Amino acid sequence: MPAFTRRRFLAASGAFALAGCATRPLGVPDATQVPPPDWKVGDTWVYRRTDAYTGLDAGSPVTRRVTEAGPNAIHVPATTAAGTFVSDTVFANPSAMLSGTLSGFGPMTGRFVPPLRYYDFPLFSGKRWSQQLNRVDAGGFDNFMTLAASVEGWETFAVAGRKLRAIAIRRYFMLGLLPMGLGLDMGNSFRWDLEWYAPEIGGFVSLDQQERYQPNRFQIMSDAPSDWYRYELRSFQRTEDRGQRTEG
Repeated sequence: MPAFTRRRFLAASGAFALAGCATRPLGVPDATQVPPPDWKVGDTWVYRRTDAYTGLDAGSPVTRRVTEAGPNAIHVPATTAAGTFVSDTVFANPSAMLSGTLSGFGPMTGRFVPPLRYYDFPLFSGKRWSQQLNRVDAGGFDNFMTLAASVEGWETFAVAGRKLRAIAIRRYFMLGLLPMGLGLDMGNSFRWDLEWYAPEIGGFVSLDQQERYQPNRFQIMSDAPSDWYRYELRSFQRTEDRGQRTEG
């Protein structure tokens, strides 16, 4: 990738990250440290997914389930009610994502070199991390991308009659150039996450995932809305307690 183009990518992603970091921190900060989850085969989280623009349902229920949990790979696919994949994610460990789907617009999938630090356990209020890496697509092409993430405060959520304490995680992605099949002049795609992660269940209780993209790669600060989904936990099951939590 030419150096000038790479610098433009970094400048654009940095501007978006700084804009996000200027928001008021959420929740109540404290010194609690969140260890990595012990994911086991059969762990399941079920969500209602809505289109944040319209408020309409978007394929609910979306089910995340651990289907493999070996020493080298933890497989956590997410599927809609129709059985289509939202993401077919593989982790090396709970902090490091080896491959997966970062956007359905394109779609933008692949493996990450080095692994994507989607989480960075232990989590605690005030923690920040950032990363530059490549997403290698199905054709073997490298796509430069960046991540800036921060951890904020705690809130309590009610799920199926049970109270769950969750910590806020913000992520700001510059996902790289959109696939050429969408148009040769298309630019970069960007994604903002606001996730509330609940240590007790080893997953999130709420996720707001918004995307934008550059219709023209040569107009750096020009962008347009893309997908925007909201996920709300409806039930979960952990293999250690075999307790099925159903929607109240």
